[in-house]
Amino acid sequence: MGSKGRMPPPQHLRRPHPLPPGPAMLHHDQLGPAMHHHALPPPFDLMPPPQMMEQKLASQHGEMQRLATENQRLAATHGVLRQELAGAQHELQMLHAHVGSLKAEREQQMRSVVDKIAKMEAELKAVEPLKIELQKARGEAQSLVVAREELMAKAQHLNQEIQRVHVDVQQIPALISELERLRQDYQHCRDVVLSLLPVVVAAMLQLLLLELNLVQLLQGLVMRSPEEGLVTLHLQGLLTAHRMVLLTTRKG
Repeated sequence: MGSKGRMPPPQHLRRPHPLPPGPAMLHHDQLGPAMHHHALPPPFDLMPPPQMMEQKLASQHGEMQRLATENQRLAATHGVLRQELAGAQHELQMLHAHVGSLKAEREQQMRSVVDKIAKMEAELKAVEPLKIELQKARGEAQSLVVAREELMAKAQHLNQEIQRVHVDVQQIPALISELERLRQDYQHCRDVVLSLLPVVVAAMLQLLLLELNLVQLLQGLVMRSPEEGLVTLHLQGLLTAHRMVLLTTRKG
């Protein structure tokens, strides 16, 4: 704390006022002429008895006055000391009160700081779940970004497929025309085949009759000589192959 509000030092910490000199502190030179006179009376042995008693009484009377004066001075000093003690006690009470107020203020500040620390700790504990949620949300956002990029790639691929299908769709009329032309060609070929079928069947029957006659002729040749038999067998193989060709043609 600065100088503002600083309490003055108590009276017992101040430099005490110099007390008036007591009888033990008085110097021999500070005594008055009367005190010198009474301090050094003439020898009683040299005085007559009445004068000796009178001198003795005067000496006692001076001593009593000196003691009374000293008592008054001590009483005044005692009063001053009592006043200073009362002031010092009052200042000490004020100092204790000021220290108590400072202590209470310091305790209040400490409680306020402790409350702030507890509040900050509670806020930090409350922020921890939010940090975890924020991290989870950040991870989900990154996943969504990746999914968005994948969807954009798929959408681009689908757009390309749609464009390709659109091109194919534009070619459908030409394909239909080509299919119709092929169907007409097939029908024409079928009609031609159906019209030629009786002729083919008749030709095949004639070939079969010729084959039968040829087989009978070959059998006769085999009976004549072995060489002719080999030729006959070769011709039979050719006829068999030719027959298979005819059967295949018929099935088709």
